[in-house]
Amino acid sequence: MKLCTIQPSMPDSIDDGVRKSTRWIEEAAQSGADLVVFPEMMLSGYDFHLHDLFKDASWPEQVDKALTTLSSVVDRSGTSALVGLPYFLGEGQLNALVLLEPGREAVLAGARSHLPIGDRNRWGFVEPDDRLPVNFQGILFGSIFCAEVLNLDYTQGKGLERSDVILWPGVCGSEYNENKDITRDWNAEFARKIASCYNVPVIQSNYLSYASEISTQTGLENRRMLGGSIACDVSGRILDQASRTEEEMRSFEISRVDSTVVVTPTANQHESESQIESHSN
Repeated sequence: MKLCTIQPSMPDSIDDGVRKSTRWIEEAAQSGADLVVFPEMMLSGYDFHLHDLFKDASWPEQVDKALTTLSSVVDRSGTSALVGLPYFLGEGQLNALVLLEPGREAVLAGARSHLPIGDRNRWGFVEPDDRLPVNFQGILFGSIFCAEVLNLDYTQGKGLERSDVILWPGVCGSEYNENKDITRDWNAEFARKIASCYNVPVIQSNYLSYASEISTQTGLENRRMLGGSIACDVSGRILDQASRTEEEMRSFEISRVDSTVVVTPTANQHESESQIESHSN
């Protein structure tokens, strides 16, 4: 199976999320991908504009309409997609991944359990009933969201233990110095932490940039840089890492050898090879 991860700029609206997702699904399809994986909340973006979105009582209908549009894109392209979005439940909404497959109904594929107070109180996010992985072509894909990596104990015992691969569609900024050199690669550290916890390979889809000027400025002040989407094997060895400066699609072959699932980078750009070598040293 060929899987592609997307490292996009963050959308600032649902319409923007549909446009950007459509572009990347079509590009992934042209590359021969079976499945394309987006960051969390890709359909809407995950920034201050959510305040206004959730004040609009019609937002669930807007999400449904957007999903219908993306389902048509998936049907035409023949490539499936895991899309992050706010998933309406009635008593609140999930920070969720939804699986879109050609000719099929959208399926809830994962959702965030550990929620900051702000996500609960300001935006009305709630916890899912379980964390069971989603089956795609015989591979069980679990998911860890954003800063859940700091609270992995809270995610345990809910079904993720059955995963063959953990997807990490989380927003993550790494530390850098005045020369823009990365001084602490949180992408790598957190991916390894997830791999160690669940004893499976980890594949990240990070954003390249925020949607708001406020979040962008906060990142600059704290010297935190997005991008650098990463993949590691079960031992924590870095397999692949995206750029810190460009939108990117990264490609992987996912195969099963006996009872072990193996992740192999394929046909990726080479700008990040020095990063991979430095992680291995």
